[in-house]
Amino acid sequence: MEISAQESPAKKAILPFYLTAAFSFLLVNILTVYSVEKFTNHFFQPALLAITHLAVLGWGTMIIIGASNQLIPVVAEKKLYSNNLPVICFTLLLPGICLIVHSFWNFQLSIGMYIGAFIVLCALIMHSVNMFITSRRTAKSNVAVDFIMTAHAWLVMTAVLGIALLLNLRFGFLQADNLHYLRLHATLGMVGWFLLLVIGVSSRLLPMFLLSRTENKTYLNISWYLINGGLSLFLMEGLIFNSSIGKPLYTGIILSGVLFYLAYIRVCFTSALRKKLDGGMKQTLLAIGFTTIPFFLVVVSNLYIKDAPSSLIIGYGYSFFAGFISTLIMGQTFKTLPFIIWMHKTNSGKNSPLQPKDLYKEKLVLLQMLLYMIGFSLFLCGVLLKGTYLMYTGSAITTFAALLYFGHVVYLMGKLRIV
Repeated sequence: MEISAQESPAKKAILPFYLTAAFSFLLVNILTVYSVEKFTNHFFQPALLAITHLAVLGWGTMIIIGASNQLIPVVAEKKLYSNNLPVICFTLLLPGICLIVHSFWNFQLSIGMYIGAFIVLCALIMHSVNMFITSRRTAKSNVAVDFIMTAHAWLVMTAVLGIALLLNLRFGFLQADNLHYLRLHATLGMVGWFLLLVIGVSSRLLPMFLLSRTENKTYLNISWYLINGGLSLFLMEGLIFNSSIGKPLYTGIILSGVLFYLAYIRVCFTSALRKKLDGGMKQTLLAIGFTTIPFFLVVVSNLYIKDAPSSLIIGYGYSFFAGFISTLIMGQTFKTLPFIIWMHKTNSGKNSPLQPKDLYKEKLVLLQMLLYMIGFSLFLCGVLLKGTYLMYTGSAITTFAALLYFGHVVYLMGKLRIV
């Protein structure tokens, strides 16, 4: 963290993404309560498509972009290439997401949807270019950077495939049916973008926050090859042969890569000097534990000769994004955002008794974690068992947790008098 306040990225390159993402997360949970009945049917329907894209783009991707603008200079040990590109990226990304979500919600294949998808793609390319140039300026070999940069490449491919799917709904030029390409699109996003990005960032941050004495980078290198190899094979078969016969094999390869990542985390944790964890780290480790749920469900879905039940597919997607990704982001928000605000508020902490942990409420983070864990568990059980009462109860509790989270983010940003 040897980046001074002068070298740290500007507030405008980071904080708008955090605030917008926190509000999007709250909106996702509100819409989920409103659309509970939809989760008992097929996953390809307007409400679920709208909620999914708001969660993926407005919540997950939005906050990851903001955090990346701060963390990539730390990981690559170089100053962010441009502070203006994130501003342009945000200016394009926000209206683009609004157009996409509104169009899906009303299932309007209008010009607005295509404009929204195109400007989102431009924003993602712009952000990726900024990340690539920043990371390429370091001469050191860094497996964390490899994970993060590969994730950005998969992100752009995910967006391109998404636009192709939208165009295919109107012009029908793709050979296989839309559901086949939708599975490719979803897998690229979940595994290629989110999973690789999370592994890359956490492999740098967790040892730092835990004060780990030992890191086994060999595990990380093997993980990178296995996950990217399995995903590449899955994509090639899907695009070239329009089939998914080898899906169980590719899933096994990817899961093996995840196991090597978990082995790396175990080494970091067992060699940690800081055994006492704060709320943010507890929620982070809880999220890592949650990885077992979606990967168990995907293994079960591969046992079906034909397509798996919709409840299993929805449960897999929900457990991956709401259980793993969202829990991780919520926890890491209160590790990264307080530090970012502390950097700008205290001029890198020079001659200041104030510390990042003094800027947020630890008990509120623990309460948020407990409520979200209960709500998530109830909703997931409801999805798998098709129990609407469980889903209503679970979604109401997660919405309250999201409200606490949003209020806490606003409170933190108020420390800089920007809200």
